[in-house]
Amino acid sequence: MTQAEGPAEGQEQEQTLRRSTRARTQATPRTGTQGQSTSTARATPARGTPASRHRPVRIHRDLTLVSAREIQQLRFVPFPTWFPAARDPRAGARFYTVVQEDIYEALVRSQSQFREDRVIDLEILGNVVGADIRQYFTYLHGLPELLALPGTYCEQWVREFYMSVWVSPYHSYIHYALAGTDYRVTAQRAREVLGLRASPTRIHQLCYGNVDPPRRPHGGEIPPVDFVAPCFHPPFGEGSSRTVGDLTRPARILDFVLRKTLLPRTGYRDGFTRIQQWLVAHLISQTEFDLWDFVSEIEDTISESFRGRHQLPYAHWITLLILRARPLPLPAHL
Repeated sequence: MTQAEGPAEGQEQEQTLRRSTRARTQATPRTGTQGQSTSTARATPARGTPASRHRPVRIHRDLTLVSAREIQQLRFVPFPTWFPAARDPRAGARFYTVVQEDIYEALVRSQSQFREDRVIDLEILGNVVGADIRQYFTYLHGLPELLALPGTYCEQWVREFYMSVWVSPYHSYIHYALAGTDYRVTAQRAREVLGLRASPTRIHQLCYGNVDPPRRPHGGEIPPVDFVAPCFHPPFGEGSSRTVGDLTRPARILDFVLRKTLLPRTGYRDGFTRIQQWLVAHLISQTEFDLWDFVSEIEDTISESFRGRHQLPYAHWITLLILRARPLPLPAHL
C-alpha cells in the first residue's frame, strides 16, 4: 500500500465541521484505480457516443422497505465483494457497488439521525453530582479525553462512512470510502489517533462470545455475581434484581454517562442490559478493557433495517478519526 495523496481539490469543500488545531496525518488507501478519486479514475462518456449507449443500466432497490435480515445479507459479505477491485459500472461515481449506493440513498431517505453524544467534563460533572467520580474514568488511558472531545461532526462524512465501512475480523482494521476513494485504518493507528491503548480484555467478547451480529440488546452472557456486586446495593447475590433502581449512586452516574457516550443504542431507559452491566462493572472495579475494540463494534448499527428509528452513533469520533487519519481539505470558511 502507498500513502494517500487525498481526494481531488475541492471534492469535500462544502462539508461543515470545526477546524482541528491538531496535526493531520495520513491513512492508507489501496493502490490502483480503486484507491483513486473517481474524478480521475473514470470519465463519463458524452451522451450519444457508443460508450454511453452500451453503458450498463443501473438497477436500484429502495432499501428503506426491506427487513434487517436482508440488510445483513447485503452487508456481511467478503471484503472483495464489498470493495471489488473493479468498480461496478452501474454504480454512481462515489460508490464501488450498486448496493453501497442503495444503502447511502436509504440513509438519506430514512432521515437517519446522528446520535447526539454528550461532551463530558468529569470535573464539572463531579461538582454537579456532588461526588468525585473521576477515579472511575481516569484509570483507563484516554477515556477522559475521549469523552471531552468536541461534539462537532460532518454529516456527509459520517453517512458515507456508515454506508461503506467494512470491519475486519477481530477488528484489526476498518475500511471505508469517502468521495469515491477508499481508505484503511488499522486498529493500532486508530488508537494512536484517539489516544487509546490496546488491551486483551474485550467487553463485547465477554458478553456475546462468538455470536455473529446483530446481537440482541438484552442478549449475551450475564456477568458473574462477584464481578457486578459492587454496582448494586447489598445484599446482592444469585437471583437478585439487576435494574437501574438497584444500582448504587456511583454506578447510576456511570450508567448515565455511558448511555450518553459509549453505548451506541438508545432506548430501554429503565432497563439495564447485559452489555451495560459488563461495561459499568468494569468501570466500578477499574478493570482495563480495550476502548477501541468497544467503539469499533459497529456491526450491530450497520445491520439494522431502515424501517424504524435508525441512528448513527459516534458521529464526532468518526469525524475526528477521518480528519486525523487522512489528509483532507477543510472548508474555506473554517
